[in-house]
Amino acid sequence: MDNEAVKQLNTFGGRKTFRFKSFNQRIDAIEIGVSRRIVRDFDEPEDHGSYFAEALDKWSELNCTKDFTDLSAQLRSHRQSLAQILYHKEEIVSILVSYLSLDHALVVESVLDLVTTLARDLQDEVLPYFERLVRQILPLIKVDSAEIVEAACNALAYLFKYLSKSLTKDLCPTFDLISPMLGAERQRANVRRFSAESMAFLIRKLRGTALQSFVSHTVQAMVECSPNRVSDFRDGLALLYFECIRNVNSQLHSRASPVLTALLRELYKEELAVSRLEDSATYMLVLSVVKLSLHYVKRDYAEPIWSTLLAEYDSQTQALRDGRAERIQPFAALLGLLSSATVLRKGSRISDYSPMIQRCQTAFDISHETATGDRRQQLLQTHEGSSMDAILTTSRLKWLSGLLLQCDMTHLLSTGRLLLDLAFARESLGSLLSMALTLARLQWNQWNQIMLPYLTKMTVRMWSTHRRPLLMFWTELFQKNLFSSKDSSISSVVTARGQILFPSPSQDTPLAGTSVSRLLLEWLAEPIEWSALAEQSMVIPADDDREDDDEELGLTGSESSSNGVVQALATKSAILTMLEHTVVDSQVLLDGLHMFATHASEAIAELTSKLASDSECLRNRPLGADEHGQGNSNTKSTTDVWPSDATEALGLFIPRSERLFWGPYYQLYPLVCLLGRALEMEAQVSHHVSTLDDTSKKALDMWFLVLQNVLPAHSANTSLVEGMYKLAGYLRYAVTVTKSAEKLSPETKQNVLAALSSEQLVLLVPCLEDNLLSTQPSLRLKTLQLLSLFDQVPAEKGGHNEKSGTEEETSCNVIQLAADLESIPPTLDTYKDRLNYMRRMSVFSSNGRIPKIYENVFPYLAIAQFSVNLSLIWPETIKQIGLIAGKNTGLFWRATWKQLRKFNDQRMLIETGLAPDAKKWLTGCRAQWSEQTALATQPKLDGHAMECPNLARFNLVSSTENSKFATADDTTATMSPHISRHLQRLMIESTCVDLDPVNYTNIHKQLLKMVVDIGAHAAESHSKQIVLSFLAFIKYDFGWTVAFFRRHEGTDLDLDLVDVDLEAAYVPEFRGLVTDTSSRASDAVCTLWLKLFAKIKNPQSLYQAPVLHSLFMRLLTRSDNGVQRDALECVLAWRDPHVAPYADHLRALVDEKRFRDEVNTLDLGIDGNSINVVHRKTAMPVVLRLLYGQMMGRSGKTSRKDGVRARRMAILNILVNVPPEEMRMFIGIGLESFRAVLARVTPHERLEGDHSELFSLSYDQGEKKTAIDVEANDALMDVDGEGDHCASPNQRDIECADSPMDSSFAMEDVPHKAQLSFFYLIVELVKQLGFKAVPVFHESLAIILSSVKLAQRQLDIANDELKELAEDRMESDDDNDNDDDDDGSVINEESDDEDAPDQEVGGPAAIKSNDTADIEKTRKNAAYRKDIARSVRHLAIKCLTDMFVLQPPSFDFTPYIPCIYNVVIDPRIDTLSRENTQNSSVLLLLLKSWSLTPRYFSYLAEYNPLTMRTLFDILVAPKVQPKVI
Repeated sequence: MDNEAVKQLNTFGGRKTFRFKSFNQRIDAIEIGVSRRIVRDFDEPEDHGSYFAEALDKWSELNCTKDFTDLSAQLRSHRQSLAQILYHKEEIVSILVSYLSLDHALVVESVLDLVTTLARDLQDEVLPYFERLVRQILPLIKVDSAEIVEAACNALAYLFKYLSKSLTKDLCPTFDLISPMLGAERQRANVRRFSAESMAFLIRKLRGTALQSFVSHTVQAMVECSPNRVSDFRDGLALLYFECIRNVNSQLHSRASPVLTALLRELYKEELAVSRLEDSATYMLVLSVVKLSLHYVKRDYAEPIWSTLLAEYDSQTQALRDGRAERIQPFAALLGLLSSATVLRKGSRISDYSPMIQRCQTAFDISHETATGDRRQQLLQTHEGSSMDAILTTSRLKWLSGLLLQCDMTHLLSTGRLLLDLAFARESLGSLLSMALTLARLQWNQWNQIMLPYLTKMTVRMWSTHRRPLLMFWTELFQKNLFSSKDSSISSVVTARGQILFPSPSQDTPLAGTSVSRLLLEWLAEPIEWSALAEQSMVIPADDDREDDDEELGLTGSESSSNGVVQALATKSAILTMLEHTVVDSQVLLDGLHMFATHASEAIAELTSKLASDSECLRNRPLGADEHGQGNSNTKSTTDVWPSDATEALGLFIPRSERLFWGPYYQLYPLVCLLGRALEMEAQVSHHVSTLDDTSKKALDMWFLVLQNVLPAHSANTSLVEGMYKLAGYLRYAVTVTKSAEKLSPETKQNVLAALSSEQLVLLVPCLEDNLLSTQPSLRLKTLQLLSLFDQVPAEKGGHNEKSGTEEETSCNVIQLAADLESIPPTLDTYKDRLNYMRRMSVFSSNGRIPKIYENVFPYLAIAQFSVNLSLIWPETIKQIGLIAGKNTGLFWRATWKQLRKFNDQRMLIETGLAPDAKKWLTGCRAQWSEQTALATQPKLDGHAMECPNLARFNLVSSTENSKFATADDTTATMSPHISRHLQRLMIESTCVDLDPVNYTNIHKQLLKMVVDIGAHAAESHSKQIVLSFLAFIKYDFGWTVAFFRRHEGTDLDLDLVDVDLEAAYVPEFRGLVTDTSSRASDAVCTLWLKLFAKIKNPQSLYQAPVLHSLFMRLLTRSDNGVQRDALECVLAWRDPHVAPYADHLRALVDEKRFRDEVNTLDLGIDGNSINVVHRKTAMPVVLRLLYGQMMGRSGKTSRKDGVRARRMAILNILVNVPPEEMRMFIGIGLESFRAVLARVTPHERLEGDHSELFSLSYDQGEKKTAIDVEANDALMDVDGEGDHCASPNQRDIECADSPMDSSFAMEDVPHKAQLSFFYLIVELVKQLGFKAVPVFHESLAIILSSVKLAQRQLDIANDELKELAEDRMESDDDNDNDDDDDGSVINEESDDEDAPDQEVGGPAAIKSNDTADIEKTRKNAAYRKDIARSVRHLAIKCLTDMFVLQPPSFDFTPYIPCIYNVVIDPRIDTLSRENTQNSSVLLLLLKSWSLTPRYFSYLAEYNPLTMRTLFDILVAPKVQPKVI
C-alpha cells in the first residue's frame, strides 16, 4: 500500500479500515522529522549519477498530468548527467520555480521533491538560488491541502539539511526569511509549528558565539516587531527553540543546555523596565521554552533543564556576593523562572526538592545581604517605571509558596520552617499577608499547623502600626471560609471551639500588657457620627485597581472624606467578623457587644425618625387595605399609592448600574445588618458567661430596646430578624433548661417569660407577618423561627373536632409547621416533603380552628412559594390555597390582592437590601473568586502543551492577593482608599444572604393563574380592582392596544373616569423595574388576564363592562393565536344571543387543526347560510376581527412562508362576497393604528367635485374637522360595529404636531411592524380582491405617502450619523453609496424588536462619545434604524405600484400625483439612473406602471421634466442589464 493510502487508515478505533479525516486532523498528524531520516543519505544514484534525474524519471511514471508532462519535456534536455545539471542549474531552477504555485496544483508535490533532489545533487551550488526557492515554497505552507503542506515543509527541511554547512555560517538571513512564518506576520497556527520544525535542525548546528549571536538576533527581531504581533511572534520563537532542544521519546536533545543557556544570557542583557516580569517579552520567551520543555519531558529526563537553571542561579548568586554583579535583574529573572517551573505540573518534573529549598534559602540571604547601603541602590537601578524590589519580593515568595505547596512533610519539617522564619523576619507585611492568603486559597493542607502560628505572632507584633491591613486580612480569611478548624488542627493557636488564640505580646512590643482582642473591642467602641449615614448613598464599588477617589469608593453625599462613615461602618463589620473567630474573655466580649448594640440601636432609631420626618413616603407606607383588612372598591384610600417623594426615599434616583441598596431606609440597611450580627454574637457569647442572671437582664434589655425602637421599621432585614431570633433563643434557653433556670432570680425569670408570652406574640405577629410574603427564603425562615420561640396561641375550639368533647386547650402549631416547611431546601429530592407540610398547614388552616392572629400565615407563606425556583411545587400550592378560598373567600382575596396589586406600582415590590444589579455584581465577584482557584483547561500552543492549569491558577491567585495588599505597608493614620474599598466589599458580602435572582414575572403569572383556577368568584366580587389592574396592564404594558384608549377618549364609554382611576392605581413610569417587559412576557400575562375574565359568570356586572367588551373586541384582531383565542372566550362569556349560536364555529377559526375546514365551509355572503341576517350586525364584527387576526398571524403550524400566503388567500376568498360596508369594516381594522395619520391629510371628499383640491399630508383643518369626522370614514373606521362610539381622535395629538401639521410626524407613533403589516394587507387585498379594494385607496395612499416621507427622513438622519462616525474613525462608509437603493430585502412584519439596539433615536449632534463601545453601539443602532426605514419605504412603494398596476377606472390618482412626486420620486431622482443599471428598483417599477396605460402616461412628463431624462439615461447607461431595459 502506498504512502498516501496509509495516511487515511483508521487510527481512531472501530471496525472500518479507512476513515475520513478532516483537514485539521491530517495537519495534526504531520511530523517534520527530516533531520532524523538517515536512510536517504546513504542511497547512491544508479543512473546518470544524479538524484535529480532519478526523481524526474520516477515522477514521470507517477504523475501523468499535462502540467508535469510539459515540465518533464522542458527538463529532459538538462538532466543527462550531473555535469549537465550543474551547467544548466539556473534554467532548471527557473523552470521549477515557475511550477511552484497553486496554478499547477497537480504537480506541486512532484516539483517540491525535484527541488530537494536538486539541492542534494548541487549542494552549495544552489545557494545563489536559495532565497528565491524559499520565498516560493513558504506560501505553499499556508494552503488548504494537507499533502501540499507536508511536501512543502519537508522540502524546506531538506533544503536546510543539505545546505546546513553553508547556512550555519550566518543563520540570521535565513531566519529573516522564515520569521514571517513564525508569527512576525499573521499566520495560521500550523504554519508556525511547521516552520519551527523545519528550521530547528539548523540551530542545533550552531556553536559558541554563533549560537549566541543568532539568539540575540531573534530576540532583537521580536522586540522590534509590531506591538500587536509580539505575542504571536514570541510563541513562534518559543516553538522554534523548543523544537531545537527536544528529542524523541519525551527526552531532550544534547544541545538543550547550550541553547537554554544562550537564551538566559540574552535575558540578562535586557533592562527590565517593567513592574512585572510577565511584561518582559524576553522573559516570557524563555519561560515559554522552559514550560514547553518541562511539559514534554519525563521527570527522569528533565535534569538538563534543572541543572542549567540552578547553575545559572548559583553563578548569579556568587556574583552578587562577590560584588561582581552590576545589576540584580538577572537574579530576579531566574527567581521568576524557578518559581514557575516549581509549580508547573504540580512539581512532578522535580526529582529532588533539597537543592531547590537550599537555593530558596539563598534567595532570602541575598536579599538580606543587599538590603542596605549604596550597593543596594546600584543593584536596583532600573529605568523609570520599574519596581525591581517588588519583583524580587514577589518572585521569592512565589517560589517559597510553590515549594510549600509541592514539598512533602519531610522537607517541610526539616527546612520548610527555616524558610518561613527567614520570610517572616525579612519580608514586608503586605507580601507576607498576600502569600498567606494565596496558600490558604490554594488549600495548603499544612496551613493551620505551620503558617497560622507565624501569622498570629506577626499580628501581635505589628498591630499597633498596621492594624487596618491586618484587620482586612483576618476578615477575608474568616468571612470567605479560608480558615477551617478541625479536631486534628487543634493546637496552641486554635482552640477546641475553632477560635484563634493570639499570643500575649512581649514586653518589648508596643502592645505590652494589652491583647489584640481587647484592642479590637476598644476599636469597636470608638464613637462614630452615625448621623452622616442618612445623607450617604452607597453605590457599587469600582472593580479596577486605580487610586480611588471618594466616588469610586462607593460614596455619594455630603460626607466624602477618607474617614467617612461608610469606611467606619465597613471597619466595624470587619471587627465583628474578627471577634467572632478570636478568643476573647466572654464577659468582656459581652460587655463590648452590648455597648455597641446599644449605641447602634439608638443611632438607628434616631436616624429612622429623621428619615421618616423628612419623607412622606416613609411616614405613610401604602397598605392598599382599610383598617379591617379589606380593600375598598368604591373609594380610593390615601394609602393606596406611594407619595411623590418615593423615588428618592427608595433610592431609585441612583443610576441602575450604580445602585447598591434600595428600599425603605436603604441608607440604614448596612447599619441594621451590623446590629443584627452584633445581636447574634451577643446571644452566642451569653451561653458562655457564668453570671446568668445579669446576662439575662442585659439580653432582656437589648430585646425590648430593639423590639420597640428598631424592629417596627426594619422588620424586613434578615440579619436583624436572625439576631432577634438568636437573642430570643438564649432567653428561652435561660428559662427552660433546669440548671439555667435555677440560677435566675424570680423577677428576671418572670420578665423573660413575659417577653416570650403569647400576649407579646399577638403584638409581634402583625409586625412580622409581611415577611412571610418575602421573596427571600432566609427572611421567611428566620421570621418563623423567631415566632416559634414564643408561647403559642391556643387553637380555636370547634371546627371539625367539635364532636370530640374535649375541653382541653391545645396550642396552635401552624408556626412550627411553617418553619419546618421553610427549613426544607427546595430540591428535586425534598420537594415532596415541602408539599406534605403544606398539605398539613392547609388542612389546619381550613378546619376552622386556626386563631385569628394566625389566619394570614398559610396564605402568605403559600403565595411566597411562587418565588421558589422549583416549578413542581407551584400547582400543588395553588391546589392547597384553594381549600382556603373555598372556606374563606375574603381571606383568600385579601392575601392574593395584597401581593397582586404591587405589580401596578412595582416600587411596592422592592424589599430593602441589595438591588438586582448589585446582586449580579456580587454574584459575579463570587464566581470570579471561585474560578480563580479552579483548575481550568488551558489551550495548547500549536499542538504542544505549554500552559499548565496548576500554574495558571497559582499565578492568578497570587497576583490577585498581591494587589489587595499593595498599600499594606503604609503606616499613615488614615485608611488607604485601596483597603477601604476592599473592606467595603467584605461588608457588602456580609449583608447579603440570598443572592438568587427573583423572577417577579413568574410570580405575577402564578398569582394570576391562581386567581383563574380557584379565585374567579372572589375576583368578580372585587371587580373594580381587577378591571383597573387589567386596563392598566393593557394600556401601559401591552402597548399594542394603546390606540384603543386614544380612540375612545371622549366617548360615552366613560374612559375619562377610567383614566383617572388608572392614574391612581398604576404607575407606568416604573414598569419593568423588576419584571420582564418583553413582548413574550406581556403576551403570557395578557393571556392569563383574559382567562380570568372568561371565567366571570356575569361579565355585564363588572366595573366598566362596556369598556371591557370593546377592548376584548379589539384584542380579537391580535395576531397572537393564544391572545385571540382567550379574547374570544371573553366575548362569548357575555352570552350575546346574536353571537352565542356561532360559538363553536368561532372557536374553530382560532383552532390550528380546525381552521382550514372551517374556512372552506364558511359563507359570509349576505345570502349565505353561515350567519343569519338577524344576527349579522352583531356577529360579523366578531368574525371579521378573528379573520383579520388570523390573516396577519405568522405563528403556528402554518407559519411557513407558503402556509401564510395560503391562509391569507383563503381568508380573502371568503370576503369576496361580503357587503361593501362590511368590507370597509374589515379594512378599518388595519387602519385603527393610523387614525392620527388620517386626521392630518386632505379628506377624500375634498378631492372630488368641481372645486377639488390636491392631496396634502398637512391639510389645513380649519375648525379642527378631521378626515375621520366624515360620515363615510366613520363607517370605515367603525371597527367595533358601534358607530355611535366612534369619534375623532384626541385633538391634543393633532395640536402637538409641527406647524403646518404633517401626517408623517403622526406616523412616528406607529410601530414599524404595524406599518409593514398594513402594507402586506394592502398587497394581498389588491391582488385578491381587485377593484373591490378601491374604496380604501384614499386611506391607503395617505398612509403610504406618510410612511415613505417618515422613512426618508429617518434614512437621512441615520446616514448623517453613519457619515459622522465614519469621519471620526477616518474611514469611508461603503454603505452610504447605496443608502437610497431599495434592494428588495424587507424585515418581517412579525419580527421581534427585542434584538434591536436599545439606544434612543438621535441626530448627528448626539454622537460625541469617544468610547469605542459607545461608538460601536451608536453605529449599530443607526444601521438598524436605516434597515428598518429602507424596508418600510420599499414595501410602501410596492403597495403604491400595485395600486397603479390595477388601473381602477373609478379612482382618480391625479390629485395625489404632486404629493407622490414630492415624497417618493423627487428625493431620489438624482440617484435613479445609478441605482437601476443592474436591477430594477421598486421606484422604477412604479414609473413603469405609469407607462402601461395612456391614462397615467402623462404623469411621467407633466410634473418633473427630469423624470423622462433620467429614464433615457438609464436606457443608454454603459452597463445597463437587459432585464432593466
